[in-house]
Amino acid sequence: MRTHFPGRRGRSRWRRLVVHLRLAVGADAGPLWRPVDRSRSRALLAAWLAMVVTAVGAGAAALLLYWSAQGDAARAAAKLHRVPAVVRTEPQQADLTASGAPAGGYRAQATWTYPAGHTVTDETAVPSTASPGSKVLVWVDDAGRAAAGPRSTSDIVATTGFIVLGGWAGVALACSVAYSVRRSRLQRRAEEEWQTDWAVVEPTWTGRAGGRNGSAD
Repeated sequence: MRTHFPGRRGRSRWRRLVVHLRLAVGADAGPLWRPVDRSRSRALLAAWLAMVVTAVGAGAAALLLYWSAQGDAARAAAKLHRVPAVVRTEPQQADLTASGAPAGGYRAQATWTYPAGHTVTDETAVPSTASPGSKVLVWVDDAGRAAAGPRSTSDIVATTGFIVLGGWAGVALACSVAYSVRRSRLQRRAEEEWQTDWAVVEPTWTGRAGGRNGSAD
């Protein structure tokens, strides 16, 4: 019965990686290795390197996008104000998304005063539990118009992650396809070289080159 020891599989993977590295840089890893094997190692390492570089780039892009979005959100929030308002109508569910979920929560007519002395009655987002006559807090801009609230950190993180992961997945897929195509071509090349070599060796190997074991009768 074959026994597997912890860590043996990991060491085997590292040994294979070392072999690929030696082949990729042109070092001789053994007498049976062929030029096509070196090309395979280089293609494999190039694919992995592209994936690593892309992952690092995606991480950097995520940070840049997040910081930029946070800056935009902070500038937008500086122009928004939370003011008290009186609800005038029953809250109605906002337009639905394709899945049937509320796209913007609930909305109702409400009245508020902002800036000082400027009274506005308009439709705005309200809690689903609001009722006519109840008081709620609403978001308005500098002119007193109803506005959406500032973006939350979780929303920024989710949007940034979706964009960055989508881009990284696209690049990773392109690298995977390119490597698969290259590997298939190298496999065909290896088979052609093997057939060519076998055509030379086979008569001697089988004894057809001249008598038994290749010797003349």
